[in-house]
Amino acid sequence: MPRHVLIVGGSGMLSEVARALARDGGRLSHLSRRASAAWGEDGYDCDYHDEVRFAAALDLAIGRWGRPDLAIAWFRTLKIAAPRLLAQAVDGRMFQVLGSGVADPQQPDRLKTAAAVAEGLEGCRLRQVVLGFRVEDGGARWLRHEEIALGVLGAISADRTFSVIGEVDRWRARPRSA
Repeated sequence: MPRHVLIVGGSGMLSEVARALARDGGRLSHLSRRASAAWGEDGYDCDYHDEVRFAAALDLAIGRWGRPDLAIAWFRTLKIAAPRLLAQAVDGRMFQVLGSGVADPQQPDRLKTAAAVAEGLEGCRLRQVVLGFRVEDGGARWLRHEEIALGVLGAISADRTFSVIGEVDRWRARPRSA
């Protein structure tokens, strides 16, 4: 078990990942809008769109357990300061959970742009996990939370630098609704 696991967005689709890591014992911190309600003293309330409050919550978590040597983060957008702030704080692996949009063949630079959050940071070993979709019964659907959790936990366990959960190759088959 890592010394300090920090999860951003662990009260939604990553909640099963957080619960699985909590069962392993160890020091966990959770940063999200309602983290304290879900995780008590291990939860730090912040909105990652608010740079000052995100940085303050991150500092509190680090003050309690030290720099995280494992971070798992879901940011709906990377056009904010929080992903870079987290990458700067990590002393180990950071698993960046990314939406299927990074696989859009019309925008081939998205994955590279996402990786830039850890550029030049020797302490942060970036890993990327792309969330795809499932094609079944003549239709397509987004991944369920439990499928996401299994995929993210598998990527962490195998220490894969790049993973796709579900599929993205048949891009045109993807679901159209959120």
